[in-house]
Amino acid sequence: MPAAGIGARLAPYRAPKELIQVGYRTVDGRPLPKAAVEHVLHAMSDGGVDRALVVLSPEKSEVFRYLGSGRHLGLDLSYVCQEEALGLPHALDLAYPFVAGGTVCMGLPDTICAPQDCFAQLLEFHEARRADLSLGVFPTDQPQALAPVVIEPGSQRVLAIVDKPEQPPVSNTWGIAAWSPAFTELLHEHVGDALRSRGGELLLSDAFVAAVTAGLRVHALTFDSGEYYDIGTPVGVQRARQWLEFPAGVLTGRRP
Repeated sequence: MPAAGIGARLAPYRAPKELIQVGYRTVDGRPLPKAAVEHVLHAMSDGGVDRALVVLSPEKSEVFRYLGSGRHLGLDLSYVCQEEALGLPHALDLAYPFVAGGTVCMGLPDTICAPQDCFAQLLEFHEARRADLSLGVFPTDQPQALAPVVIEPGSQRVLAIVDKPEQPPVSNTWGIAAWSPAFTELLHEHVGDALRSRGGELLLSDAFVAAVTAGLRVHALTFDSGEYYDIGTPVGVQRARQWLEFPAGVLTGRRP
């Protein structure tokens, strides 16, 4: 889980966006505030993930303090430090020594997805397709601000991924991912090449496109009735809270 971003879209808000309260969790029958970062970690845990690696910047000690060992989330958490803001692919590649050779799940700490078992479904899909990279794709009414995925009907093969397009080809976005060692290696090479050329901040969608171009098996599982919220903006926080919370501040039964 990459959580090293500076949160520029929320300026002048200064605290880590990962700790913004969005929704509630129930503890001993009482609703308690739930931090944004807990949503994706709970979904991973519910999907069968038992270990997670969190990538933080040196300025994110509050996130480390809040999450701790991860025991309260049902996870064993470890941490890696991203010293420079070199983009999301670089942050993920810092995990290379620890995840090479295994299956990886990835979720973003400033997003909230439903259904709650989305990672469980994606992993089952990933294994059934014998995919190198599987994307969990959600409907959205703001595809121009996200990364829509063009999917081949029937085969569910990914044909294209477009980052923040002015004219979105479809009204969806990728939100979560799972991949096998072949994509881990491709990402590692992609990041190394980009850093040598120093061509600016890297985009994860570009690495996904590189996987398609290289002929890797890239498929998408669509959650047609799912929900996806990016809480990296003030409007996104408001929309997620409106979806998750009653006026009295209590969760509905069907929501994470």
